[in-house]
Amino acid sequence: MSDNDDADRGEAGERRSAANRAHQAFDAARDFVAGADVGDLRAKASDAASALYKGGRDLLSDNPQVAKAKDDLSESIRRNPLAAVGIAFTAGLLIALLARG
Repeated sequence: MSDNDDADRGEAGERRSAANRAHQAFDAARDFVAGADVGDLRAKASDAASALYKGGRDLLSDNPQVAKAKDDLSESIRRNPLAAVGIAFTAGLLIALLARG
């Protein structure tokens, strides 16, 4: 037997082991979701998202760099209103096209 054969067997064993762990994790997740109340999961996810949103909003509201960027953006829009409308329209169109698939 050569070192290459031993290495190949070792890699195959590692792949099998990883595949088994992934299969077990998938089964555990499936069992968790199957036994869970979807409404309860939705409420927990909503609460978590709301808390993250509020925390981010509070963090950004106290940031002087964000305030300066907001003022700079407002000034740019005042100086170039047609360009701002064109950019907003294009961004909205792209988002709509991407959302439709």
